[in-house]
Amino acid sequence: MIKFDKDAYRLVKVFVAGVVTSTMIAPPPVLAQSVLEEIVVSARKREVSLQDAPIAVSVLSGADFDKSNVVRLDNFNGYVPGLVVAKNDGAGRVVTIRGVGWETAQNLTTQPSVLTYIDGVYLANPLAMGLDLGDIERVEVFRGPQGTEFGQGTTGGSINVVTKKPHTDRMEGSVELSYGTYDNIRGRASINVPLSDTWAFRAAVQKYERDGFAEIEGGELDGYDLDDADSFTGKLAVLWQPSEDFSAHAQVFVHDADHGAAAQKNENDPNPDTRELSQDYPGIFALENYSASLIMEWAAPMGVTVKSLTGWQVLRKEQSVDGDRLNEENTALINFGFSFNNWDILPFWDNDSDAVSQEISISYSGEQLDWVIGGYYLHHENFNDFLEATGSSPFSASPASLPRAQLNAQTLPPFQSDLNFTEVRTVTREDYAAYGQATFRVNEMFAVTAGVRYQDEDQLDETSQFFGIFGDGRRETNDSKVTWKAGIDVHLTEDNLVYGLVSTGWKNGGSGSPGIFKPDRFKPEEVTSYEIGTRNTFLDGRVRLNVTAFYYDHEHLQFTYEDPAPFAGGTWTIPKTEEYGIESEMSWLLAEGWQLDGMLAWQDGKVKSDVFALDVEDFRAATSLFVLGLFTSGAVDERIRMNNANNLRGNEPPKLVDLMARVALSNTHNFADGSILNSRVEYVHRGDFQARIFNHPRVDTVPSYDIVNLYFDYDVGNMPLSLSLSVTNIFDKNGVNNVFTNPYGLWTTSREYIPPREVIGSVRYSWN
Repeated sequence: MIKFDKDAYRLVKVFVAGVVTSTMIAPPPVLAQSVLEEIVVSARKREVSLQDAPIAVSVLSGADFDKSNVVRLDNFNGYVPGLVVAKNDGAGRVVTIRGVGWETAQNLTTQPSVLTYIDGVYLANPLAMGLDLGDIERVEVFRGPQGTEFGQGTTGGSINVVTKKPHTDRMEGSVELSYGTYDNIRGRASINVPLSDTWAFRAAVQKYERDGFAEIEGGELDGYDLDDADSFTGKLAVLWQPSEDFSAHAQVFVHDADHGAAAQKNENDPNPDTRELSQDYPGIFALENYSASLIMEWAAPMGVTVKSLTGWQVLRKEQSVDGDRLNEENTALINFGFSFNNWDILPFWDNDSDAVSQEISISYSGEQLDWVIGGYYLHHENFNDFLEATGSSPFSASPASLPRAQLNAQTLPPFQSDLNFTEVRTVTREDYAAYGQATFRVNEMFAVTAGVRYQDEDQLDETSQFFGIFGDGRRETNDSKVTWKAGIDVHLTEDNLVYGLVSTGWKNGGSGSPGIFKPDRFKPEEVTSYEIGTRNTFLDGRVRLNVTAFYYDHEHLQFTYEDPAPFAGGTWTIPKTEEYGIESEMSWLLAEGWQLDGMLAWQDGKVKSDVFALDVEDFRAATSLFVLGLFTSGAVDERIRMNNANNLRGNEPPKLVDLMARVALSNTHNFADGSILNSRVEYVHRGDFQARIFNHPRVDTVPSYDIVNLYFDYDVGNMPLSLSLSVTNIFDKNGVNNVFTNPYGLWTTSREYIPPREVIGSVRYSWN
């Protein structure tokens, strides 16, 4: 028997109230023969209708993000089947699709499973996920391996941000100013200027500021903001189109953010308020991100198209972190067995990233045959420099409190009591890839697709630890792999498509120091995806229903492994896991001006191999003063015992959400004076999942949450002016977005919460 708690009952009442409110605003619906607006997506190296794309892909427009107050991709949860965006150490964004993500984000030699692109150009550093979304047309989320859709191959999927392009049709622009709770101030402006029949440019800027969603409570840092915002984003794009057959599109992005650290609340924080944190170190996060791209496209004779995508990226990140995420009086870890470590901080954590990429593709589209061949190159240098300090004395009396300029080998000699770890590391990657894909239409009903990709990766890992006392480490690895895809499309009717697809994905392995059980190399990760789907349009174009079922044979899932030998942990792999699920997306034009949109997804999976691994949470709980600590007699034996007693077989893969749902009811009402009122009520449910592969019953279960959003937009009649109001998370739910157990330092567990209730009003002036 299904039972509803009070919160669920209240959500139902509010949803019904929203429907009633919209009914009062607009006259009763009258059936009409209007059709749903066509959605375009980039698939098979060209733009096609979403309903003709035989792959699992979701599309959200820039307007959709504004309505739900999604400013960055890192709060893009609950809108796409199977997608989870979580923070781990405060700065890194871990993106997972269908349970395939990046469980080794703190290892610079490993790569994400879900990659991000801007107009098809790969963003090499995952920290770029933190950039603000501004002047965008749409965001496309591709689920499953993508070896021939994009230059850089993936195992989990891809997120492609499609920007608004310059055009020569007319001059147009807009200015928008928003203000809301938490002193939220956002200013945006954009302009498109045709310079001639062949030249045009588009410029856009955005300034975004907001107080923190959380703050430090008590002590000298009382009132210090966390999860605040202070950023600037700018874009300049130029289009040259001398003929219908050739175009060159160049654009430059600038993103500069400087704000407090992420709010991650320690599970042992004595303050019951989820938005007040008992911390005592002023964490910061500063990000500078510059990128440029040149996209050239030539429609050659005989139906052949040549396309070149050139990318250049520079990223600079500065960060400091309260590693224990508590104040000194509440922090205690028995590291040595005879004393307490009362704090764990990272006074600095820098990351510099430089990348260039080049992709060239040649495609052909004919009556029966479409094909594409391409080549890809990436050179990426990723530099990491950080210092972690722990100790039992107040850190105000330790070298860790010195100004950053004084943190060097003289002020922090190796093995000093409060110095825990330092690292200077550069990882250089060179990727080469070649791919090809062809689709043959047997007749009007059947089509078959086959593709292949070859990727070769050279990686140089140069590491110096403890100011070089341990000497310089230099490790070179080379991995290569051939991946493939094969599928069949069946057009039952013009409006009904059924497809089956088998595709494989791969990402590199790497090396590290060996431990008692952990070898010195970890294997590349591979996914074989089996997928069937159907895309349907019903009722003369008023209903769109897309359903996909998938099964993953997942080999060598890379995860963070704690070896029984101290400091010998790192990345290891699980030979076999499986993930499976069903996804559906729907749009229904109920009547003139009324539209219902929804998403529903169910997922599950398990580890299928015997894998024994030590959970640092178990060892932390077992430590005892004067008896058991990391460096006490018998500690390694006890860790070996714990390792051998913890079999991961049968565990659920991390970040595999059991149930996701979204329902949005929209209404558009036209007034006699030409004014237009758009209204929307939206309900989002994100189910529970396991934060880590260990599935620890106390720390790893991330609970579900439900939120309701409202949005109103009023276009003033006979004026290029619009007013909007968005209310997100109406009931101010303290939903948990992720739980992060740090495998290093003091092994702390902290919770990241979703944004609280926000009310934001905007005024927008547009001209064309």
